Amino acid sequence: MQDFIDPKSVAIVGATDDLTKVGGLIMANMIRGGYSGKIFPINAKRETVQGFKAYPSVEDVGEHIDVAVFIVPAKYILEEIEKLGRIGTKAAIVLTAGFKEIGPEGAKLEEELVATAKKAGVRIMGPNCFGNINVFSGLNTTFNMYVPQPGNIAILSQSGAVGSSILDWGCNTPSIGMSKFMTFGNKCDIDEADCIEYLGNDDQTGVIGMYIEGMGDGMRFVKAVESMDNKKPMVVFKSGRTAAGSKAASSHTGSLAGADEVYNVIFKKLNIYRPKDLDEMFDVMTVLSLCKPMEGTGVALITNAGGLGVMSADASFSDEYIHAAELSDATKQLIIDGVPTIASAANPVDVRGDAKAEYFKEAIRAVAKDPNVAAIAVMSSPLDTADLDAVAHGIVEVSKEIDKPMVTCFAGGLKCSTAIKIAREGGLACFPSPDRELRALSALRRYYLNHEAKKTPMHIPDAKGKDAAKAILAKAKKEGRISLSESEGKKILAAYGVPTPGEAVVNTADDAVAECERIGYPVVMKILSPDIQHKTDVGGVVVGVSNAGAAKDAFYKIMTSCKAAKPEARLDGVSIQQMVSGQEVILSVVRDENFGPVVSFGLGGIFVEILKEISQAHIPLTEEMLDEMITSTKAYKLLIGARGQATSDIEALKDTVRRIILISIENPEIHELEINPVIVGTKGKGCWAVDALITLVE
Repeated sequence: MQDFIDPKSVAIVGATDDLTKVGGLIMANMIRGGYSGKIFPINAKRETVQGFKAYPSVEDVGEHIDVAVFIVPAKYILEEIEKLGRIGTKAAIVLTAGFKEIGPEGAKLEEELVATAKKAGVRIMGPNCFGNINVFSGLNTTFNMYVPQPGNIAILSQSGAVGSSILDWGCNTPSIGMSKFMTFGNKCDIDEADCIEYLGNDDQTGVIGMYIEGMGDGMRFVKAVESMDNKKPMVVFKSGRTAAGSKAASSHTGSLAGADEVYNVIFKKLNIYRPKDLDEMFDVMTVLSLCKPMEGTGVALITNAGGLGVMSADASFSDEYIHAAELSDATKQLIIDGVPTIASAANPVDVRGDAKAEYFKEAIRAVAKDPNVAAIAVMSSPLDTADLDAVAHGIVEVSKEIDKPMVTCFAGGLKCSTAIKIAREGGLACFPSPDRELRALSALRRYYLNHEAKKTPMHIPDAKGKDAAKAILAKAKKEGRISLSESEGKKILAAYGVPTPGEAVVNTADDAVAECERIGYPVVMKILSPDIQHKTDVGGVVVGVSNAGAAKDAFYKIMTSCKAAKPEARLDGVSIQQMVSGQEVILSVVRDENFGPVVSFGLGGIFVEILKEISQAHIPLTEEMLDEMITSTKAYKLLIGARGQATSDIEALKDTVRRIILISIENPEIHELEINPVIVGTKGKGCWAVDALITLVE
């Protein structure tokens, strides 16, 4: 990665004097940025380009080239990559479009590009990318003229256009600066994981912001983030939340967005903040870049306008990570003594519309001493009675004395513009509204809370079920099946120590009566078929069978209904199960194409379809993640005994979760394992897997 972002020499293939062309713009940007290395323009028709000696080919340069930047038609790229291999250049940034983003023909050309580069020993960033910037060295291989000031935010972007918007925001926000800017376009080779690995060890980078539309190798990304020695805050704007957005992403960069919910699970696990829009992305990157760590939840709110105070109090009241701090009597007295205009010394602190800059400073000093205050949010309206510029200068001055994070808000436009500029040039995080100001503080607290959270490796049960599971899976594979019967699924569960109710499989009505008598009434009877996954929908389930006559009737009803609804299905008989009582929940593990296995938990039975409330976690888990997955749901409220009901056996439920996680880890052939329902008995009574659906990776 060093050659892509901090090279000592750069060849620009397609460089020109014409500043209306990309090759001319990149050449000019390298010169304008004061790039400290060597620049080799490649243009067979010119002897010089923008004052630099030009070369017909990279093979004519005669000096080592760390990286080559390509702005030539797609049809020439393969030949140029071969030349790099011959001269020993190991890195190529391909801005050229016309690859997989345009369809099958382009995808084929991209495959050929990858093969050619691999043979030549060349790594590729792109194609269809926007280029890279190293603010500290002056490298600018993009066609974006303006570059932010040096700072600690690194930006990664799959989209060049979105990347240019982020660069422009950085140029217009003097309080923040950037270290590196990298784009990867179609990601035929270099991707997010490569960039994260590099930035994780980059001393000039403190915060990583990223825009993506899809992720090619999710497991590598997870490993890269988890492997960072010095965990750096990350803000990732992943678009393609909707079906329409996913389709647009595919046509834009050829990305497959994947299941959007899984990204939420991954980002939560990795303590990555996922903004909903660019404004939120900018706000969160700003507060993470500029503010000290927030070590508590209490926020002191200081304002010259009661309305802004009310807005900020509302924003903090409803937030999960912060709240309006309860100021001590001593703090309130300090405020009263230091601020003659005070309207309210309680939180929010209202210094009134005609407050001088000194009064803001005294209020800030007072609340900063309060042990209940972990952060300070100052906000001001553009009242004619207020000297906003003086207030901004005062806030900047006092911020140097404060050892707690502080953010500001000048809520207005024209009359606030100078004050905003003063605050930002003074190194303060400044926001246009109280809501955005408090939301940014919440993100700050959330990051440090999760960063410091205990992480206990999940206990792995001592279950010896692997051999039995492999035999069952091998049999299904040999028979050309991609799903197991319920009986086979339960055998795998039993092999791993997951309890199941007493049961039997029968093929006649008389056998059904005999087995029901043996197991004991009441029982539930279900069709047994590898081809019927949703049994209830086809009349394949009868519950509450309580005597011999009901058992015979249920057998005939199930077989008749399933033959009528699914005439092509293989019917292996009827399963009879002991009816057990307790709360119904659902457990499942699905192997995501990008990120691997994800475990899910929620209300079971029919409620999973109706309420659609599922909590998920990425495997492997910590014990804390397991607890949160369960306790964050409505199902948990029932399990702990809502409205006087008995408390359920949550420890037994957690043990079952651990066991199905182990099944997924030891058996990568399994695509999906679902138990719906799991019946959780009362505390100390255990839980049972009543159903088992297992499908295989195709």
